Amino acid sequence: MKKKISIISQNRAYDGYLKIDEAVINEADGSDNIQYSRFRLVRPDAVAVILYNEDEDKVYLVRQHRYPIHDRIDGDVLELAAGKIDKGEDPKAAAIREVEEEIGFKIQDGKIGLLNEFFASPGYSSEKIYLFYATVKISDRVNAGGGVAGEHENISVESFGVSEFFDMVANGDIVDSKTLIGAQALWHLRNQDVVAAGRKFVEERNLAHAKKIADQVINEGDNAEEDTK
Repeated sequence: MKKKISIISQNRAYDGYLKIDEAVINEADGSDNIQYSRFRLVRPDAVAVILYNEDEDKVYLVRQHRYPIHDRIDGDVLELAAGKIDKGEDPKAAAIREVEEEIGFKIQDGKIGLLNEFFASPGYSSEKIYLFYATVKISDRVNAGGGVAGEHENISVESFGVSEFFDMVANGDIVDSKTLIGAQALWHLRNQDVVAAGRKFVEERNLAHAKKIADQVINEGDNAEEDTK
């Protein structure tokens, strides 16, 4: 039987640049109660943007230093343009702002849409990421990108052909989770005919299997009826 979980208390355990809450959890199964602590990293929600240049058939990524994993990888990390949502800011507005700051393109009206929302790491963090897809043209470039001065982002902008981007994912060159999720979303966007054909194949296979079973049941019933005559 699944145990009933309830939060007994919650307090701010650390209130520096990072905010960490500690909760006391009660776990009950109808006869016994067990209490233990859990911690939550309180993070602002964030946006990530798959930025596609229609003129070049390329995806734009940023490469930057990530201290938490600097000793676990060789070099900096390639990622989608991304960043936290400011207090009171609309996620789409944040996505447009981050692209202009980090990559240097101004996304035009009607050229951006929300694809998905997901939690970055629900085992320890409250952060939700809003994943957007946006298209730009060469003429939409308004600056060189690289991030906002003073935020120490140390960003370089790189672009890759879509097929090359997918190859990088397949080869393990992309290690950032939101970028992997974005690549999967982009593949589905560009291969909707393949996805639809695969779905149709599965449906037809399931129908054929159901018909086969139905025919077997009917035949068994007919044989039983003949045996009783």
